[in-house]
Amino acid sequence: MDRQDPPHPALEAALRLLREAHKDPAQRAVLNDIARLYHEGYPGAPEGIVPLEAVYQAMRRQGAWTPSLADFVRLGVLLHALGLWRLTKGAYLYDPDLAREVAATPITKLPVDLLFRLPEPAPLVLLPEGLPSWPEVKGFHVSLDQDQNVSPHLEARFLIHVLAEEGYTFASLVLDLDSPDLEKAVERTLARSLAEGEPLGLSELEVSPDIQEGYERIAQELLSLTLYLCQEAPDLGGLSPRPPAPQVRVKGGERKVFPPETPLVLPTGWRWGKAIRLARERGEEVPSAPTGKRVAPHVRRAHWHLYWVGEGARKDPAKARPVLRWVPAVLVNRDLLLEAGLTEEDLPAVARKVKKDR
Repeated sequence: MDRQDPPHPALEAALRLLREAHKDPAQRAVLNDIARLYHEGYPGAPEGIVPLEAVYQAMRRQGAWTPSLADFVRLGVLLHALGLWRLTKGAYLYDPDLAREVAATPITKLPVDLLFRLPEPAPLVLLPEGLPSWPEVKGFHVSLDQDQNVSPHLEARFLIHVLAEEGYTFASLVLDLDSPDLEKAVERTLARSLAEGEPLGLSELEVSPDIQEGYERIAQELLSLTLYLCQEAPDLGGLSPRPPAPQVRVKGGERKVFPPETPLVLPTGWRWGKAIRLARERGEEVPSAPTGKRVAPHVRRAHWHLYWVGEGARKDPAKARPVLRWVPAVLVNRDLLLEAGLTEEDLPAVARKVKKDR
């Protein structure tokens, strides 16, 4: 990736939407309310989560009115994502090859709590080639929400930037997280949405029949790309996400938040992408041996991986400490990976089985 490349068009679209919101005094006040609620909390909501209902309350309080209820709802969804994103303005530019591989990783029975490991309140994911099952989707924000209805539950919200004939537009996709795992969450949300006639909220757009039939695949791809950022240490080109802009006390005792002026583009998975391309180029040069002892580099499916750490991991199993991490895409054949610029710390740890005393 060339650090001098022009900004990704989805990033430009997000910045344009944010500038337009800032021009309206009422919408700007709502964005400030979202920043305050992020730091001070909202009654009944987990730390760091600003419910969409709180945004609607702020819109009514600040006078951010619209011609219709549908427009009011749509504006609230937009301000919710932008208000959280502006605290950091992190933009995660995926390597195209890695994005394709990660998006294809099946969502299995992974814990819903993984989504609490988002690196920012509402990171912006940038896709050089679009979403595999919907190429017009060039980027998306993802954030957590809490449904404030009779049965409160967490939700994952995706604000997706879609390239249309007239330019970029946006739509929202909502995933209910009231399930034991993410696989079941996708299944239940899809069943509920189809029953209500508005699959995953994408009724905001006029989409083609093939897109309508691919809602489940779209949701899974968005989730997989999100989970890559929820790893213990994703490949971000040596950069670190910004912490959310803090509240500071200004003259008069009032507390304010001063978000960063410019976005931070984090190259996501480019070393892994280089390894994938190198493996592809070497595929014919370094074929797998008939015995299967030498395996050509490839990407395995996402899975949980159990690491045994501590000085006793090898000598005294009783002193070993298990650590569970999510491994989204494991490339094998370490020699080629190291040649691609990855270090031993970047590669998945080797699982060591520890016998339990009976």
